Amino acid sequence: VVVDEPTTKLAALVGGELDVAGIQPAHVAFVRRDAALTVLDYPMLFPYGIVFNERRAPFRERRVRLAAALAIDRAEIVSGYLYGFGTAADGPVPSSVPGFVASRPIPTDPDSARRLLGGERVAFELLTVGSGEAALEQLLQAQLARAGFDVTIRQVELSAYLDRVYGSAHDLQAAVLGLQGDPGLGYLRTLARVAGASAPADPAAAQRMFRDSMPVAFLYYARGVQGINRRVRGVRMDVRGELPTVTQWRVTP
Repeated sequence: VVVDEPTTKLAALVGGELDVAGIQPAHVAFVRRDAALTVLDYPMLFPYGIVFNERRAPFRERRVRLAAALAIDRAEIVSGYLYGFGTAADGPVPSSVPGFVASRPIPTDPDSARRLLGGERVAFELLTVGSGEAALEQLLQAQLARAGFDVTIRQVELSAYLDRVYGSAHDLQAAVLGLQGDPGLGYLRTLARVAGASAPADPAAAQRMFRDSMPVAFLYYARGVQGINRRVRGVRMDVRGELPTVTQWRVTP
């Protein structure tokens, strides 16, 4: 069963219509209070970031991209939006993944961001998938505003979002994007193409390109969070996804 809307999915889980469902970090405490349910969280290779379209103003200039990256308080996002179910991202690859290349973390420094912008206000549209309150986007909007950015949040349906982000028209200035990774780190080239950049085939060189050129302001590495009816036993999930062990799940009366 495919249910995209988070509150609808939560209601179906609590009501017994779903036995296993991905839930928002903000809903974890509510689910844990239900004696019939439990919560499973697990690591994923799933970085989130703001992708800047280098083909269009204002993000043709690296200084503007760097200013936006410096404006973001990743620790606040992890604690205030993810409720701890994630880690701050310094680049496209988590340190636990083979092939990771270490680099100096991007600090939170709105003063330096303002200096890079020369004291001017910079406006842009932030594209995202419509999801009701847009809590993450509003948090980013506030953080970026402190550094000199005027951000308009544009929520669209998933199909329209995918067309604007991945389509040939590249109809965006910037977008909040989460991308499923792969063990070979081939996703780095996909991510670069969205931004209008070119990533080397070598994953180590690609990671250095992301650090030097800043086509993406990375936010966090997500953890999977699932609400599970206690009658379903043997559920395990990991970096491979939700279903690799599904043949071992069993339902008790």
